[in-house]
Amino acid sequence: MVHDRVVASETVVIESVLAPDVAFDRLIDLTRVPEWDRGVTESRLVAGTGGTVGARYAVGLTGFDRRPTTAEYELTSVGERTFTMVGEHPEFRAEDTVTVDESEGGCRVTYVAGLQLRGDDPPLTDDQLDVTFSKLVAVVEAGLPGFLAAESWSRSQGR
Repeated sequence: MVHDRVVASETVVIESVLAPDVAFDRLIDLTRVPEWDRGVTESRLVAGTGGTVGARYAVGLTGFDRRPTTAEYELTSVGERTFTMVGEHPEFRAEDTVTVDESEGGCRVTYVAGLQLRGDDPPLTDDQLDVTFSKLVAVVEAGLPGFLAAESWSRSQGR
């Protein structure tokens, strides 16, 4: 029997002083993921046009075995200040949706992360995945505020 079901899902909400469109433009540039997710070593656009449906990225990351591996992520949906990216790897399928809403003083980013294990012999038990996934999401939650800070935005634009 193939183990291919959602076994982990978490939501992160981050407040930022950035204008919603500025934050969205920053987040949808998936080549910048290593700036806010230290588990990602690189993210390269390999097909399509960045920021559009069908854009595909080779994403270098640390696997469950702590060795470097690559997953392919694709933007599967792009709307007004929302997008979904799906990551495919032999051991997992990730589906993350990012939504940016206007808030008093800036914007609110909602990041919904989901993960499915794949295969007849998944690399982790469901209990191990719950713990591991929580740690992975905590890295994102820790990295996004700095990435979405006004000072960080100015530095990245050479201001």
